[in-house]
Amino acid sequence: MIKKILVSILFLLAVAANAQFRWNDVSFYFQGGIYNSSILNPNYYTEEIDPRIPTIRGSGGLGLLYNFNDRFGLSFGGDYERKGQQFEEFRRGNTMRRDYVLDYITGNLMFRYFGKGFNVGIGGYYSYKFNEVVHFRNDVEHGTVRFENDDYFYNDDVGVILELGWMFDLDYRTKANFSLFGSYGLLELNRTRFQVNNFGESYNPAQNLVVGFRATIFIITQPY
Repeated sequence: MIKKILVSILFLLAVAANAQFRWNDVSFYFQGGIYNSSILNPNYYTEEIDPRIPTIRGSGGLGLLYNFNDRFGLSFGGDYERKGQQFEEFRRGNTMRRDYVLDYITGNLMFRYFGKGFNVGIGGYYSYKFNEVVHFRNDVEHGTVRFENDDYFYNDDVGVILELGWMFDLDYRTKANFSLFGSYGLLELNRTRFQVNNFGESYNPAQNLVVGFRATIFIITQPY
């Protein structure tokens, strides 16, 4: 069974590498992602808990793709994104964990190039934070404390996106795209009262960074 699955995947990749894709003017798409979410330079708001640990988050959304021709296109999409960062420290036999959960509604605009089986996207996004939750756990106390909407972070975030994908046909009007992608926030996340440096060092703003995988299904409205 596993051998058949591997052979099928290799066949689809071979087809994708040799396919010549044609588009009409407008297509719909649905997408979902899974990624590692980080907050860069977090030291000034995590209090005593600074060491970061891998934090897996996800997203999902839909959008429109306008193709100028078979090679170049412009997409606009909307996504629900969960970001944030987990921190953990082991001290004197006690593990303490702080989990910042940030939920965003995101609009993105991307310029796309479609090659022979692959595609590249570059663009930007605007995100609005509609939910913020902090989970704090202290193993000695054997419990998790939940703090909702404490407004540790600004609501707005703006950043850049880069994507590299591999595409193949599902049928005459549907295409699947699997991609590596990353996004980098350009705005400061911390609110002013958390931007305090007591040690005379230069202050570096906290920013969102995401690196992961994305799957997208394109539906061509009027295929050739």
